[in-house]
Amino acid sequence: MCGIVGGVGKLDLRTYLLSGLKKLEYRGYDSAGICYTESGKTILSKVAGRVASLEEIVPENIHPTVGIAHTRWATHGQPNAQNAHPHQSQRKIFSIVHNGVIENFRPLAHQLKARGYSFNSETDTEVIADMLERFYLRSGSVIESIAQTMEALEGSYACAIMFKDEPERLYFMKKASPLLIGMSDGCMLLASDPVPMVDYTDRFIDVDDGDYGYLTPTQVKIFNGRVEIEPRFVHRNVDSFRSDLGDYPHYMIKEIEEIPGVVVRLIDNYFDGEHFTFNESMIETLRHTKKIHFLACGTSYYASKMGAKYFRPLGKEVLVSIASEWAYDPYDITGDTVFVLVSQSGETADLIRCQKIINDRDGISIAVTNTKGSTIERKATYSCLLYAGLEVAVASTKSYVAQVCFLALLFAALENEIGVVLDIDRVVDSIRNIISRKGEIEALAEDCKEVRDAFFVGRGYDYLASMEGALKLKEVSYVHAEAYPGGELKHGPIALIEPGTLVVGLVSDPEVSSSIRNNFEELRARKGRLVIFSTAAVANENDAFVANDVKPYLAPNVLVVAMQYFAYYVALAKGLPIDKPRNLAKSVTVE
Repeated sequence: MCGIVGGVGKLDLRTYLLSGLKKLEYRGYDSAGICYTESGKTILSKVAGRVASLEEIVPENIHPTVGIAHTRWATHGQPNAQNAHPHQSQRKIFSIVHNGVIENFRPLAHQLKARGYSFNSETDTEVIADMLERFYLRSGSVIESIAQTMEALEGSYACAIMFKDEPERLYFMKKASPLLIGMSDGCMLLASDPVPMVDYTDRFIDVDDGDYGYLTPTQVKIFNGRVEIEPRFVHRNVDSFRSDLGDYPHYMIKEIEEIPGVVVRLIDNYFDGEHFTFNESMIETLRHTKKIHFLACGTSYYASKMGAKYFRPLGKEVLVSIASEWAYDPYDITGDTVFVLVSQSGETADLIRCQKIINDRDGISIAVTNTKGSTIERKATYSCLLYAGLEVAVASTKSYVAQVCFLALLFAALENEIGVVLDIDRVVDSIRNIISRKGEIEALAEDCKEVRDAFFVGRGYDYLASMEGALKLKEVSYVHAEAYPGGELKHGPIALIEPGTLVVGLVSDPEVSSSIRNNFEELRARKGRLVIFSTAAVANENDAFVANDVKPYLAPNVLVVAMQYFAYYVALAKGLPIDKPRNLAKSVTVE
């Protein structure tokens, strides 16, 4: 979940490294650090806090030949300057930045201590640096020391490595954490994803698991095992990785208001006006399989729950599992099952672990992701892109709606139901109407800014949408929020309702509106404070916000946008860091 950048060659390395870190802060922002070589000297700077604090202490008039930098989401050790990356080996032979988790770092640390090593931090990363040094002192070869270190490590890592005696060479190694190399004129770059490099190049290498090697200003050397392999550069459309705030105060609200355009792009990419344009082999595979099993985490898991409800009329067994749980208890890996892996980033560590299990057993998987070239996209049997553009805010907004609309389109393609496209067009119109009325939601949120607990309640599709609404409020406003089906309240949760407890109710489906309204009355009888979001066909005069009608199976997409605004404005009223909420990172690349 951390972000790493590195570079070597003829470029303004200070600008590249620091601006790259700022673009990667959605991966973590507990601490930051930079290391570079200038005039043969290795210079290291680290701070607790965000990249802006690091920038203040790095001299402006420097001319490094090689450099690495890191923004951290803490896994091992407190988020302080001592534990911030880069880390150096005991003799300062190696400097290293690392994204991932070393699972066997404690036994390795014991081995190193027995050989006289001591540690300056609580991190697992320092062990990597010292292992590199230990093996280098034996072999005299940096490449051999990396190969031996990789054999000793268990876990995940993407590392950029500086060697003190080679001021124009940058080493790297990778397993189960994302890493890309970029080539520009007179320099080579690397980073956790393309975003830091888009102003410099559109040519990239996706570093594979087990790869290691080095970069010079004009050359890339890659090894796997002890065998050198040919670098394979691919061109990427870097415009999809660019994002700026424009006139918006936060990325979250900007990305909410990009949702209509995202949905329109989805339709344009998967429907040509007369026919669906999904991969025909994938469609036939889905039509003939007996089981469809969704695997996802967080927001993508809630979107998958909605998609599974769409798919059940196909007459197949449809399952949804949380990837982090299924990875340790895999089942259903037979020729009769197609796995659908849903991930905004395509680099979700838990999902990558699931995919490896599926691939090792020759299973079939479909990747649904927003990121072309990501690990999950590249290693799936079939892949489908969401075309949502870069999402910077930690709390996913447009990705959720894109995922749900995509799954509705995929179901429509399987059943050849062209009318679904028209239904989704109406969703776009309804969301645009919500955007034009966001001030109404801001007023509701202002009245709720002091709440500490909230219940989100719905039935059917509305319950599934309420799960995502509760998650958004938790993520950005730090309000304890839980979602419950209306019928489950009397089975325990209603005991927690006190006078003034916030209850956010969702109602959009005529088939369940009477029953959920009865549940709302039960909550009012306990003096709960109800804020109800509904659609016009089932609205009551006391509802807090009424959205334009769409088909009930798609209405949650509309109400979720209202929930996203509600969470945003509660956080805004509380003065919280909306795009970078505490303890969270955008791309969850560690398990």
